[in-house]
Amino acid sequence: MLERLPVEVIRLVFKQLATTPDLIHYDNVEQNTYHRNSWKALAQLCKVSRQIKSIAEPLLYQNYARPDSTSNPVAHYSFRKFLTTVLRRPELLKHVCSLYIGAWRHYPERELQHAAKSKFPACTARVCDTHFSPELHSLYSKYANVSILGDEWKEALDAGEEAAEIALLMSLTPNLERIEFSMPHLSLNLTHASPRYFWPRLLAASAGWDPSKHFHRLDCIMVHKRNLIPTLPESAEYGFEIDPFLPFIGLPKLKVFWVESDNYGSYRKLSEEYPLNEEESHLTDLTLGLSYIHPMKLMQILKRCTKLEAFVCDFQPELIYIPGFSWNTIGEALEGSRQTLEELTLGADMSSQLATEEFTGSEGTCVSIGSLKKFTSLKKLDVLQTTLLGFENMIDEMNLVVPASPFRDMLPSSLESITIDICTLTIVPYLESMLAKLRQNFPYLQEMRLSDIDLMEFDTNNCTGQQFEVLMQGRRDRVNLLKAGFVQAGVKLR
Repeated sequence: MLERLPVEVIRLVFKQLATTPDLIHYDNVEQNTYHRNSWKALAQLCKVSRQIKSIAEPLLYQNYARPDSTSNPVAHYSFRKFLTTVLRRPELLKHVCSLYIGAWRHYPERELQHAAKSKFPACTARVCDTHFSPELHSLYSKYANVSILGDEWKEALDAGEEAAEIALLMSLTPNLERIEFSMPHLSLNLTHASPRYFWPRLLAASAGWDPSKHFHRLDCIMVHKRNLIPTLPESAEYGFEIDPFLPFIGLPKLKVFWVESDNYGSYRKLSEEYPLNEEESHLTDLTLGLSYIHPMKLMQILKRCTKLEAFVCDFQPELIYIPGFSWNTIGEALEGSRQTLEELTLGADMSSQLATEEFTGSEGTCVSIGSLKKFTSLKKLDVLQTTLLGFENMIDEMNLVVPASPFRDMLPSSLESITIDICTLTIVPYLESMLAKLRQNFPYLQEMRLSDIDLMEFDTNNCTGQQFEVLMQGRRDRVNLLKAGFVQAGVKLR
C-alpha cells in the first residue's frame, strides 16, 4: 500500500523523521528521545523494500547528530558505529549534509593514567585497545597510511582522541552544508583547558586533500558554549579558540558563522595573521559571542566581508587596551557592508568603558563608533551608550543642552529598533532632539529599548537634602516626559 503512493509524497512523509540538532542539546531529554525514536523508525523503513530503502536511506544519513560523550562516554561508541558504517559503505557519505557534534572528551597526557582507572575509561587506543576490533584498526590505518589528513591527525589517531574520528568523518563528507557542535566541557582535573587536539585544526591541507575545495558547499557553522565549572580558578585560561576556524571564513558558500559566548576567558595572544583566502568573504551573519579572539583578527575578518546582514559581537573588558582598536575602528572595518548590514549588536561591560586620562583618545573603547548614516539598510541597533556616543560626546554635553551632533546626523533613517544599554543623563538631550522631529528623521522606528537611566551621573554632593530631592524629581520628570513622548509618537518603549 505504501509503495503505491508517489515517491514525492513518501519522501515528504519520511522527512518528518529526519534527524535534528536536538540530540546534541543534552539538557532536553524529551527532544532527545524523540530524535532517537525517529532515527530508529527511518532505519526500520530501510528494511521494508528496495524502493522504500532508496527513499529512507538518504534521509537517515542526511543529518547526523553525534551525542555528547562527556556526560555519557559510552555514547561515543554509537558515533564510532556510524563512522565505521560509512567507511565500509562510502557511497553513503554523499548523503551527509549536516553534522551535529555533541561535546567530546579530551585527555591531556598526564590524565591518561587517571582515565584508565575511572568508571568510564577514555576510548583511546593507548588506554583501551581491547575496544578496537581488528577491522576498525584496518579501516583507520587505511586513511592514516594514505595521508588523507596531516601528521597532527595521525598523532591524534594514535592517541585514540575522539577528535581524530570526528575530523576523519568531516574529511570524507563531500556535500557537507552545515556544521553545528558543542565545545568540550571543562573540568577541574584537566591540566589544559583547551584540548590538545581540536578537530578543526586537524583538517589541515595535506597530500590529496584541500579543505577549501572539500567544504565548497559549507553554508553554516554554529558553535555552542561548553559546560563551565563555576569553581575554576580565575587565573585559568579558558574560552573558545577561534583560530582553527579562520580559514573557513573565506569559503565560497559560507553564509553563517555563529559562536555562542562562553562568558569567560580571554583571547590568545597569537599571531595577528592567519591563512584566510584572498577572496572576499560571503558571510551574511557573523555572530561572535566570545572573547577568545584578538581584535585585530576581527578587523581582518570584517574587512573581508562585503555582504554582512547581521553582525553581533560581545567584547570582554580585556580587549579595550589594544592599541589601534576601538569602536570607531569597527565602524571603519564594516565599511564593505554598509549597503547590506541590517542588524548591528555590540556589547561590552560597563567597567571597561570608564574614561580615564590614560585611556582617552584613539585607544580603547572611549572613542565612539562614529556616524552610522552610511549604513542605509540598518534596521536594528543594539549598543551601549558609550559605544554610540563615546566619552568625547558625553563630556561635551555635561550641561544637558541640545547636542552638537544629534542622532539625526549619527543614525540612519532606516532604523526600526534601537536598544541603548547602560544609559546616563547625557543621553537625554539626544533623545529629546530625536523626538522633536521623530517621524521626519526616523519614519520606520517602531521600538526603543533603554536601560534605566542613571539620574546620579553628575555631582550632587553640594546639594542639601531638600535641594537634592528637587533636583532628582526634576530629572525624573524630564525622563518620564521623554518616554511618554515616544509612546505618544507610536514607538514601543521597553
